[in-house]
Amino acid sequence: MPILTDAEKTKLVRIMNDHIPHTASLGIELHSVVGEELTFTMPYRKELVGDAEAGTFHGGALTVLLDHTLGMSTVCSDSMPPSVTPTLDLRIDHLGIAPPNVDIYATAKVYKATRKLIFVEGVAYYDSRDNPIARATGSWVRVADVDLTWILGGAQQ
Repeated sequence: MPILTDAEKTKLVRIMNDHIPHTASLGIELHSVVGEELTFTMPYRKELVGDAEAGTFHGGALTVLLDHTLGMSTVCSDSMPPSVTPTLDLRIDHLGIAPPNVDIYATAKVYKATRKLIFVEGVAYYDSRDNPIARATGSWVRVADVDLTWILGGAQQ
């Protein structure tokens, strides 16, 4: 299978993201696809506050953002065709807290893919990815022979 362009990856990720109800509920949106790296954003909303006094994001919302970003980054890997990839394992190190009223970004990239497993790492941040509020690593199951490129409508090159 040929490597997808950034535009094709972007289209595929947007289509898949739009069909996941909980990402729509949280307002998670695609920010960018650059090569094999994917970035989503989760806009600040009062409904997502976990500490009403401090006005900061709920840890569960951050967990969903990271799980979604790392899982969807498998679509952007050039080492395999895009496919369905359920989460097998996810570890999140919470390194800090974003202040109230700021959007959160999450960036991820596949660092190793085998025949059955995909290993991904990423970070969540608000002002700079060099100052993350969380770091995540995980593994996803590679569902064999489930080719999703048909969603692109034959736009592959």
